Amino acid sequence: MSVAVSRPAAASAAPVGLAPLTARAVVLAIILTVATYLGITRVGFIQINWVPYVVPPVPPLLFLMVLQGLSALVSRSALKDRLPHVLRPLSRAEMVMIYAGLCVALSMERSAYIMHYLLTAKYFATDVNGWAEFFNQYPDYWIPHDSRTILQWFEASPTGRIPWSYWWPFIGWWGAFSLLIVLAMMCIAAFFRRQWAESERLSYPLLFLPIEITGGLEAHSTGFQPGKALARGFFSNPLMWAGFGAAALFNLINISYAFFPSLPHIRTTIPLDDKILDPPWRYLRPIYINMSLDIWGLSYLVSGEVLFSTWVLYFLVKLVKLVGLSAGYRASGFPFYQELSAGGCIAIAGFLLWVARPHFRRVWQDIVDGPNSYDANEALPFRYLAIVFVVATVAMIWMLSAAGIPTQVLILYFAVLYMFVLVAARIRAEVGPPVTWNHPYGFDTVVPMHLLGSRGLTRLTGPQGMVLYQALFYIGRTVFAHTTAQYFTDGLRLADFGHARRRSVTSVMLITSVVAIALAFWFHLDVGYKFGQGLIGAKIGRAGTGWAMSWSKGNYSLLEKTFSKPAGPELPRLIFYAAGCLFTAGLTLARTHLTNFPLHPLGFVMATLYGDHSPYWWPFFVAWAAQRLALRYGGLPLYRKFVPLFLGLTLGHVLIGGVLWRIIINYFIDPVISSRYYVNLGG
Repeated sequence: MSVAVSRPAAASAAPVGLAPLTARAVVLAIILTVATYLGITRVGFIQINWVPYVVPPVPPLLFLMVLQGLSALVSRSALKDRLPHVLRPLSRAEMVMIYAGLCVALSMERSAYIMHYLLTAKYFATDVNGWAEFFNQYPDYWIPHDSRTILQWFEASPTGRIPWSYWWPFIGWWGAFSLLIVLAMMCIAAFFRRQWAESERLSYPLLFLPIEITGGLEAHSTGFQPGKALARGFFSNPLMWAGFGAAALFNLINISYAFFPSLPHIRTTIPLDDKILDPPWRYLRPIYINMSLDIWGLSYLVSGEVLFSTWVLYFLVKLVKLVGLSAGYRASGFPFYQELSAGGCIAIAGFLLWVARPHFRRVWQDIVDGPNSYDANEALPFRYLAIVFVVATVAMIWMLSAAGIPTQVLILYFAVLYMFVLVAARIRAEVGPPVTWNHPYGFDTVVPMHLLGSRGLTRLTGPQGMVLYQALFYIGRTVFAHTTAQYFTDGLRLADFGHARRRSVTSVMLITSVVAIALAFWFHLDVGYKFGQGLIGAKIGRAGTGWAMSWSKGNYSLLEKTFSKPAGPELPRLIFYAAGCLFTAGLTLARTHLTNFPLHPLGFVMATLYGDHSPYWWPFFVAWAAQRLALRYGGLPLYRKFVPLFLGLTLGHVLIGGVLWRIIINYFIDPVISSRYYVNLGG
């Protein structure tokens, strides 16, 4: 991470010439959010091929290109000056507001997965597993307890209608809780925006695509002209079209194979360990190559130190695994990849707070003295951000405490959650890996369990409190809070390139969040009662194996073990937490004091967060090798020259694999065919 620390910039003047919020930006953002959920997210969910988890965000990019194209056509029309204002070309600021609103709206779909988790205990309960007793611990306002209502959600209702009377308390409670999470995440992103964007000048690599689509970096300084934006620079660059063509060819070959299995195809996952059978080398397994062209492309923009660190440290930990297993060490979970990553996150979060001390001194001054020029163009004045953050956090703790989780446990939980959220947002801003999982997912509830042991945590919570506490696992497993903070981080920075007021961008994002939360709860209920949540995927032999049901059942199995075999803290795990923390702190200090130190602490988190089978090491290696070759033989000019090539690779994969196949063709063909080629954007 960046270690050159600047003092906060001098107080800037109040924002002048920045675009305000417009009614048509709000209306279009709402309309396109509804279109995304009705035409893309809901349909894709039914096909077990939903889109909210993809990175880059496909629906917002698709709609951004459509809006850009329509604005270009209107701007070239002879009638453009006669059109009413509402039909005139969109400004870049309006496009930025709409895009940011659509991005954060995608994350809201994850808020509804709490119903999957809670209902899984009832539907899959048996006399052996005792999950019915877990389900009975949930308050009535958390989830309906009517057996017929639950059965029809899993197996479809004869009428296909939602029994709203049973669901209103659930929607009200969890809808309010989800909105409080959104507000807290917005505050975290807003508090660190100035430090990261202005003091440390982080690069926000994932914003390159929307910036290029809306006119490129030049338009930031020379002005935005819709009629020229699509023709300038990026879209007229032959290297961009070369990358686009390579991605298109890759996808079309595999799409052809899906329709005609006798044709050749390119495997998206290639194992490298199928010949490694003998010890000690077999302990390096699994090792495979992941052909994720979207990650290949955008990773070219990631810091070479992070790319190098990720794949080198991934194999370093594998070497630790080889040595340990060869020596006969067989502790369950060894070498504790995600514990190492979580320990690294603790060190990074501490470093981020330490580095931002000058900034937060100014923030505190503004909280005490009131709004001034330092926070004139923030999402909200810092005083109001502090109030919203505290109120949202206290409200969530109060709601969960009233349900039955002790306050002291909740304070520990939210401290861990906010720590992981902060690191995830930092990775998005500084590194910008085009991946969904950039922290050890699910560990928000796991870390307190590891630190206190299941016996110690249960002693604090009591049996009911432990069951309720484990329900919070859905937040980390779906990365609901984390992606929300990441998209607010992106949106607040993107406002600069659109010359938009940050308050305006924030307003659109909050509005689309509310709309999307309502749509998410509705469509998860609608799909259940129309098609049966437990029957989705039956056509391809995957009924009852949906993603949410799989991890929900896994967490209930762990909950069973918590009560049947309570245990104290595991010393090996704690040692690896400490090792990850100390190793990351050492990397940070080395980067601070040693010139050209090659390893990056964020690379260590990325190397270990996914566990033993990371899909990131190969794309990062390819991007790092491409960077090294370009810089070696052509220096910075050649590196910059190849940027459109790699962005084209990503754009081609997103449009052909993500839009043409995953959104259009995939929704109108037999699921058996679509299952032969699965495009997993973002890892």
